[in-house]
Amino acid sequence: MAAIQNGDYLSFSDNNTELKTIQYWQKHNQDVLKGDIIVETDRNTAITKNCILKVNQTSCNDFNDSTDQLKHRARHINYWKTELERALRDIDEEITVLEALRQQLKNGMDTLKIPEYITEECLNIRRNRMESDAIYDEPQDALFNEAVLIENVKRIHNDALREIENQMRLNLAAKNALERDWSNKHLAFKYETSNSELTTKSVNVKETSGATKLSEGQSDVKSWEHFTQSGLEQFKSAIDKSKQLRIKVDAILINTARDLRTQDIKVNKALSDRIARTEQVKTELENQLKLTLAKITETENILETLHEEVLKVSQRIQVAQTRLNTKHIRPNVENCREGSLFGLIDEVKDLNDSMTLLQNRIMETQKLRAHLIHERSKIENEIIIKKKSLYIDNERCLFTRSYYQSAEKLCGF
Repeated sequence: MAAIQNGDYLSFSDNNTELKTIQYWQKHNQDVLKGDIIVETDRNTAITKNCILKVNQTSCNDFNDSTDQLKHRARHINYWKTELERALRDIDEEITVLEALRQQLKNGMDTLKIPEYITEECLNIRRNRMESDAIYDEPQDALFNEAVLIENVKRIHNDALREIENQMRLNLAAKNALERDWSNKHLAFKYETSNSELTTKSVNVKETSGATKLSEGQSDVKSWEHFTQSGLEQFKSAIDKSKQLRIKVDAILINTARDLRTQDIKVNKALSDRIARTEQVKTELENQLKLTLAKITETENILETLHEEVLKVSQRIQVAQTRLNTKHIRPNVENCREGSLFGLIDEVKDLNDSMTLLQNRIMETQKLRAHLIHERSKIENEIIIKKKSLYIDNERCLFTRSYYQSAEKLCGF
């Protein structure tokens, strides 16, 4: 045995030249059985488990933090989206109210055409007044003032309409800005809500390269909020101006309608007073005409009496002349200048004087009758003029003005 252990038999054959020694075999077995890899594996397993726990804890914490931040962001977006929705409701309501006021103003402007036509028609009708009545009287002055007032009201209405239309454009611009911002907020809220609900089991989860790279032109929270606040401030400014404009236009409609109705009352009163005065003058003229006709009749009767008296005097003259002629043919000394002759001569002289007096009275009376006839024509013409004026003011102007619009319609209702 000792010899074998010492290697005394190794030289028996060359086949043993490649064999390893017992010491190698024993050492090899010891190395294999030592199990360093098992220990390393156990150590690695422990480290890995700790790493997994740490990674899981970290990823869960990060995921929860990200989810919380996403939910907070979604709530933040939803807050401003809600503010925008409230602002949109308010601006929609204001646009509707302002549009109704614009339509009311246009109705008032259309209604104003009726008083304008009535005033122009009255002025044109009163141009047909005749001769002495074609004057610048109180109704004419009131109608002229009414025409000026209507022109001023038209200008005020046109200015108010332009202001409303400009304000409508501002309101619509504010609304469009709010709608664009709301639309962006709506999509952002949808995306943030979707992000906050994502899990590892979600079907639309996928790997995206470059996702962590920040985009050019991205806003920060401060500028993002400032953008929405600016839109809301624009909205508030527009709606405040719109409300103030509505108050102003309401006052314009009420005041202009009141002024027009007040002037309408003045015109009608002036016409009524003028009609009453014209009626009074017409009555006085008719009474004067009756008196003049009576005087003409009286004058004609006097003329007839005068002609009869002239005829009587003429006959008496003839009688006296015949008597004188008869006295002149008395024979010789009988043709005497006695008292009866002188009496007849005086009678003829007196009768001639009476004839002259009667003829003078006839001429004066004829002149007076001609003057009375002329006066009658003048009075009759004046009565015709007054009747025409009464027809124009009463039957035409007042009747036309009965269609004057009420204050409610002048306000556009």
